[in-house]
Amino acid sequence: MTRKHRIPRGLDYLTTIRSDQYIELSPELLGDGMERFSEMVTLVGVPLNPPLGNTDTVMERLADAEIGKEVRTRLVAFANMSAAPIRLEGKGKLAGYYDLYVTLSPTVESTGKTIYHSEDGEHGTFKSIATFWPLFELRPLGGGPSIFVDTGQVPVPGFPMSIGSAGGHWSLRPPASNAVRSFRAEPFFYHGEIIITAKRAGQESARIPMLGGGETIAKCAKLQAQFVSESQPALLSRVNLGITKPFANLELE
Repeated sequence: MTRKHRIPRGLDYLTTIRSDQYIELSPELLGDGMERFSEMVTLVGVPLNPPLGNTDTVMERLADAEIGKEVRTRLVAFANMSAAPIRLEGKGKLAGYYDLYVTLSPTVESTGKTIYHSEDGEHGTFKSIATFWPLFELRPLGGGPSIFVDTGQVPVPGFPMSIGSAGGHWSLRPPASNAVRSFRAEPFFYHGEIIITAKRAGQESARIPMLGGGETIAKCAKLQAQFVSESQPALLSRVNLGITKPFANLELE
């Protein structure tokens, strides 16, 4: 298999432009006196800690990929937070305003598969699907302990979420000189926006049915992650996701 006919095993570094995610937390989950939380929440990317430029998402290709054939993938890091606080309503003890942080479940891996199509051996498009198991952290604005909801252990309507992307563009050449790249494989990059979506079909839990949400329950736009400049390794002016849950993102050994 020649260089022009394979996509090397390695890590893809992405940053979130905007993500709209439907989230439903049932009264059974929130406790006595609480009302159902059912909203489309706008999320923004948070640079990973330690930072890799403005990277907030890292996906691993688990093998060299042949053009036109499936290759297994997994999410190894993910960090988003709500663009504005969310409000849990009711008369229970959890009522109030929270910043919502989203990382990866520490108990179940988010795995998937991708097929790469080539235009000239150096560029092409791809189609991917994945199963997304998040860990939600709700941090009260007034201080106090966070609420953690691991969808790998606790049934939450809509999760695990089946997400997919089609028509995104890849290239063996970086879109910019400061593109974040993998040091474990030959460089591989994404050009332009990558749109990731999830439909409601098949996203209802048998234990806690999804009651709200439209047909499209998630839509996210991502770009190839970049360093701010060749001399400045990260965009540290952005809010950074604090490490409050050990191993919230599954790290590569």
